[in-house]
Amino acid sequence: MTALHTFEAPLRFFGVEIGSRMTVIDIDGDLLLHSPIALDPARLVPLGTPRWLLAPSRMHHLHAGTWLERGLEGFAAPGLAEKRPDLTFHRIVDAACEPLGDAVRFIPLRCFSLTNEVVLLHRPSRTLVVTDLVFHFTAADPLATRAVMFCSGAYPGCRSSMLERIGMNRAVAREEIDGLLALDFDRLIPSHGAIIETGGREALRGAYRWLGL
Repeated sequence: MTALHTFEAPLRFFGVEIGSRMTVIDIDGDLLLHSPIALDPARLVPLGTPRWLLAPSRMHHLHAGTWLERGLEGFAAPGLAEKRPDLTFHRIVDAACEPLGDAVRFIPLRCFSLTNEVVLLHRPSRTLVVTDLVFHFTAADPLATRAVMFCSGAYPGCRSSMLERIGMNRAVAREEIDGLLALDFDRLIPSHGAIIETGGREALRGAYRWLGL
């Protein structure tokens, strides 16, 4: 049995609230934490035993150390170990893999070296979990958040930001985003903004329409 849960926490970036989301996947009673946040471990007790974590980006690692100190096995995006030499990860995810069984697939992206994001596919729930590949802010978010994200190209709706447009290797991005669009998923969970419960594939396609996909 595998199940998926999410937990959210406040996060301010340059003074603007963007929020942060951790996705927790139950794999036969053991838990995988994607993009760990500061959270009382007692909140996970009803779900299972935390066993693994994925620090899925060079930008998403702030609370990984706390969980690693609790004995979790750590997976990390390429380049993160060099950025955080104070942390000891068990494996760098430098190729698509299924180290925890076929319910969960890790897919590292090479198109944006600033983040080196590792996307997670949860097959049983047809869910794609990302960090900063897309943002999904809505009218329910604070005005300041919407204004800043609008200026960065990441609002309204499901969008990538100007950083991706400027910094991505577009040839590699076309190949990799096209590969993600070929996966069987409907729900899209970003780290920042609202979850897209259905229509996630088309939302991702729309966010990267500028690639000519």
